[in-house]
Amino acid sequence: MKRWFLAPVAACLLAFTLPTLAQFQKEGGPVKARCERESALYKVGEDITFLVESNADADLFYTLSEDGFKVISKGIVKVEKGKPASIKSKLDKPGFLQLKVGTAKQTVLAAAAVDPTKIEPTAKMPADFDAFWDAGRKELAKIPLDAKVERVAKHSDDRLDCYKVSLANIEGKRVHGWLCVPKGKGPFPAILTVPGAGVSPINPDKNHCYLGAITLNIIIHDIPVDETADFYKKMNAGPLANYRDIGMAERDKSYYRGVILGCVRAIDYLFSRDDFNKKDMAVTGGSQGGALTLITSGLDQRVVLAAPNIAAMCDHSGMAFDRVSGWPHWLQRAKGDNKAKVLETSAYFDAVNFARKFKGKSVHGVGFIDTVCAPTTVYSAFNVHPEPKVMINSPLMAHAQDPAWNKARQQLFKDNMAMQPPAK
Repeated sequence: MKRWFLAPVAACLLAFTLPTLAQFQKEGGPVKARCERESALYKVGEDITFLVESNADADLFYTLSEDGFKVISKGIVKVEKGKPASIKSKLDKPGFLQLKVGTAKQTVLAAAAVDPTKIEPTAKMPADFDAFWDAGRKELAKIPLDAKVERVAKHSDDRLDCYKVSLANIEGKRVHGWLCVPKGKGPFPAILTVPGAGVSPINPDKNHCYLGAITLNIIIHDIPVDETADFYKKMNAGPLANYRDIGMAERDKSYYRGVILGCVRAIDYLFSRDDFNKKDMAVTGGSQGGALTLITSGLDQRVVLAAPNIAAMCDHSGMAFDRVSGWPHWLQRAKGDNKAKVLETSAYFDAVNFARKFKGKSVHGVGFIDTVCAPTTVYSAFNVHPEPKVMINSPLMAHAQDPAWNKARQQLFKDNMAMQPPAK
């Protein structure tokens, strides 16, 4: 597997409010920004040139920063209609140089990666990290699977059978998900998909099932996978409001302790099935799901393939070292004396520390202008992952999914799993 596959984004993929260059090219927006170098890859100390365009003569405000966190300089750039203006700078250490430029009404981003594979994480491994998670897994192992499986006709077809699945987890909670099984003799490989942040329904992963794998797509909350929109809205405003912060200062009470062990429980279930080949186990997801991909594959050595995209929960400790932290930015919301405890607790839930323990192959994705899961933090985890690994760089992408990453993920599965596609 190749070490690098550099893939600039050529289409609008933005999922949040800050627009990409490609979006403005499509919509004809007044301000555009990009690196002079298409790959947006540079070396430490190398001159970096950003090009800024406007559809009218304008004086634009700009800020250069270390990945949106630490301001390096501010200024005004004069832009003539139809003529790119340049803003130059450099970084004297590995990281991301971010440009924010525009007017009071419109701001766009561009970013340059500076020796990103040399970024070192700030996350430190607690001395009792393994003991903490070993205890959790032992607690989980004492709980019977109690699998409840119900075939759902409307999601099944002539190539696969789809089921709603519910599994017993710690603390009386349950794991809920969709299981898809290819029609055929088997045994098949298996792919676990873990979700992004939020409280919402999920859909069966039919696409990977059509490729020839058993798929299990889980929700991280102890709620059904297919309720009404109003149900999820009430849960999000009620008992699951700000679930990300529950127990952020107490490792035994962290919401993510049950979430992570729930992911292990999902793998337990897949390994209990006779139609799984018991060797080709993959995990994938984006954002929070990217974090859970890194975490689950590092915690459970049965996982041999990992495909995280724009991974969250990487380098929680960044802010303690004057650097950007990963989502959910716990230190940013910690108050007073609680900050030290939050920092200590975060290490037990830092995807970087789990990534250090993974033993398989992986494909990662990163957006250079991602302000949710900052690319510095994504690379912090990537750089401690073992070889062979591939990073799909998307210089013009914010918090989204690059089709090039999806293609590389699919190739990872095809190349390394005994797929058995169902007959059409």
